[in-house]
Amino acid sequence: MKPSEFAHIVDVALLPSAIKADQLAGQTVVVVDVLRATTTIVNALHNGCQQIFPQPGIEEARDCHAKMPDTSVIGGERNGKIVDGFHQGNSPLEYTAEAISGKSLILATTNGTVAMESCRAADRVLIGAMINVSAVAKELTSVPRVTVVCSGTDRLITSEDVIFAGLLTERILELREQAGAEPTKLTDPATIAMHHWRTRKAEMDSGMELADFFRNCRGGINLVRIGHDADVQFASQIDLHDRVPELDLKSWSIA
Repeated sequence: MKPSEFAHIVDVALLPSAIKADQLAGQTVVVVDVLRATTTIVNALHNGCQQIFPQPGIEEARDCHAKMPDTSVIGGERNGKIVDGFHQGNSPLEYTAEAISGKSLILATTNGTVAMESCRAADRVLIGAMINVSAVAKELTSVPRVTVVCSGTDRLITSEDVIFAGLLTERILELREQAGAEPTKLTDPATIAMHHWRTRKAEMDSGMELADFFRNCRGGINLVRIGHDADVQFASQIDLHDRVPELDLKSWSIA
């Protein structure tokens, strides 16, 4: 079967820079930044956050907060640390129900919210993390064209995002097989991501924790160094939540 004959295609962009501006037209995109932006987004919404406004930079975030100072929390980081003057950082553990329930979150991060800017041409943009991976897979089972956009760290590929992409791809394939759906075409990066995940899964079957692997990835090393090991542990959990946040491309808000 030729690639053009497949009704269902899964692709992975290992970095936002790997996609062209108009390449995502007609597609459903999943943006992932396991450590930590998308994990934080999923957890904040689970804990009652009304909506999230992702911002590409610090000044944009401050301007957005100035328009809703009484109903929003401004959060984010640079080099992993909370920005001066922000209420919160980018730790998913900061966004408890007490801190965020009923409020809007304005979020500016080094990698994740910047990656979303690359997806404006897509039909839909979903937010994925290890903590909601199966729920995302279910949402995508019948979507004809899917691209996972990995945020990376400081413009470099990161294993934790690729592992998510591989696990998501595997879950989509399993669900489609169970449903008796037509075969799925995987691009080369999607195949690489799935093999990367399966290598990690074999190690987990032998007793290694996913969090231990994340601690040795570029993003994990940075977080452990600045005292955020608990974030790495939290972000390594699989299927903690079943919510699938979506970025509204008109209002540029996530709910």
